[in-house]
Amino acid sequence: MRSWGMLAVAAAAITFGSTLAMPDVAVAAAEGGGICGTYEANSKITRSEVLARSRTWISARVPYSQSACFNNKYGAYRTDCSGFISMAWGLRISYTTHILEQVAHRIDWEDLRPGDALNDRLNHVALFVGWADAAKTRPIVREQAGPDGSVPVQRVWSAATARQYVPLRYNGIVDASGNTSSDTPVTDKPVVEAGPQISNTGEQQLEIYARAADGTIITNFHKTSRWNGWQQLGAELFAGDPVALMNPETKIVEVFARGTDGKVYRRVDGKWLSLGDTAVAGDPVLQWNDKSKAVEVLARGADGVLLRFTDKWAPLGEVKIQGSPAVADKDLYARSADDKLVKWDGEKWQDQGGALIVSDPSVAVDQVFVRTATGSVEQYAAGVWKSLGGKGTGAPSAVYNSTTGSIDVLQLGEGGIVEHSRATDGGWTAWAKLGTTKIAEAPSAMYHAQTKTIEVFARTDDGKLIRRFFKEKAGWSQWALLSDRTVS
Repeated sequence: MRSWGMLAVAAAAITFGSTLAMPDVAVAAAEGGGICGTYEANSKITRSEVLARSRTWISARVPYSQSACFNNKYGAYRTDCSGFISMAWGLRISYTTHILEQVAHRIDWEDLRPGDALNDRLNHVALFVGWADAAKTRPIVREQAGPDGSVPVQRVWSAATARQYVPLRYNGIVDASGNTSSDTPVTDKPVVEAGPQISNTGEQQLEIYARAADGTIITNFHKTSRWNGWQQLGAELFAGDPVALMNPETKIVEVFARGTDGKVYRRVDGKWLSLGDTAVAGDPVLQWNDKSKAVEVLARGADGVLLRFTDKWAPLGEVKIQGSPAVADKDLYARSADDKLVKWDGEKWQDQGGALIVSDPSVAVDQVFVRTATGSVEQYAAGVWKSLGGKGTGAPSAVYNSTTGSIDVLQLGEGGIVEHSRATDGGWTAWAKLGTTKIAEAPSAMYHAQTKTIEVFARTDDGKLIRRFFKEKAGWSQWALLSDRTVS
């Protein structure tokens, strides 16, 4: 924040040599900014914490003002650009763009890392969260940019805009290890998750949907300390596995599955109703349309073209895909018929380059994970490919932890053992085995909001569903059998 009405005051102070001697609180006040909260000291803080703090203002849609304050669990700060940075860095007051260099130092462009800042001391400052291009010319930033009433956003700056700013690193930043790169994802809003397991925030319970050995759809839920037991959802038989999503508007769980006739069915008022007469070849995938406030259904058609159902089935382009697509907000990722990762951006399919892939994609926020023919897991984000290594089979399962702002990836490793890797400030951790229990197919993972746990589900060789979960500080639980019910 720079209050232009106070430029003359600041200039006069500099002329008489008093500005450098003024306390930073006094300078902030002299430049027209509200003080808001004052705290004992500037924080020592990790990059993950900086990103997590900044997400809270984006989620709360804090309106821009050079005089107002916003107070949450991280304290009260002025709601302009430099107040936003002060909050994210955990500073003892709401600094201004003009005095941020009292608590930060300049760095080279090539050294920018998530949690650093881009500052124009006379105009504006933004939080750096990553690069949008491999050449590192277009930064992804979070900013409280104004005018009055505008909410903080995450966006990509052009190279020309970026070069008007000075890269800064907060003096109190603490890197978790000697390797200071970060693979922590960023997101502007809560993620609406869909899958065979979901977090039902309306009922505050963990719900599971599966296809029983006899072809019927069954469900189970976990609340407080126990599972309720499997219940059958009708006598109808299905050819594919079910998928569910909790509608964030109605707070109603919507369940879909592919019938033995190839049609997609939705569970409504205790009955299964078909979505038109079109037969599909792939299982349904659900996408929440925040604009229309409706659930959209996607499925691979009989000819390999991806279909989408709103009020009727319609093709998305002409590219043929394999398996099932993955949803990333407004974008869709899929494995093409020629084994490439392709993205549907709302208008057309685009080849994302990289090695040939052998699995469906898995998405956590804006990060895509696939498996290559060598068995390794590959990460794709903002045009850049990175190998997580490892050797396994089937599709990896990526999950975003909205509490810590981290990504966890699960895979079926060698010998049929589930393996885990996590993105940290020091990069991806090495693949670690989760016990010695062998499973029959790749696991699925999700984040459960009520208990703040990463939930992992897998099927044993004899068709039993097992579960293991991770909670911060407590670590991983042991594998536990849900019941003796056999699932397909």
